[in-house]
Amino acid sequence: MRNQINTIAEKINDQVTEQVTTATKTYTETNDRILDAIVDTNRKAVDFAVKTFDQINDRIADQTPTIELPFDMPKMDRFDVPTAADAGKRYIDVVERMADMNRDFSERVVAMLPADKPVVKPAATATKAATKTATKTATKTATKTAAAKKPAAKKPAAKKAPARKAVAKK
Repeated sequence: MRNQINTIAEKINDQVTEQVTTATKTYTETNDRILDAIVDTNRKAVDFAVKTFDQINDRIADQTPTIELPFDMPKMDRFDVPTAADAGKRYIDVVERMADMNRDFSERVVAMLPADKPVVKPAATATKAATKTATKTATKTATKTAAAKKPAAKKPAAKKAPARKAVAKK
């Protein structure tokens, strides 16, 4: 009888381990495909935006008037406004770093899954665990029964405070 139970437990463990392994592999592959698609889509969008901005800038650069300000702005030389290409590179860098962080997080989650740990314990250890559980349950029941027979201690009556009226604030 125990041999049959152990055989069934081993089969269950093998099946669950195989399913968890398959699920983690599928999850990892899907996550990688999604993150690659996100990075590629963002690259295409940034490339389109940079090209569009450069074309618009080239067309209107000759048509925009130069305005001289009636005052000096000596600190304006310090402000370097990034070009569309620089901003796009920075954005893509952030997207790639976020995708790498997501991949790392997913790998850590998958590593925590119990893919190679047994799900069902063999019959010999299972009966020992069941015996321990039954003993603990019997002890708790006996303790509760003994506690129920004791008379409850009387608590002193709490004084009630008079109700306060709500005061409207203006």
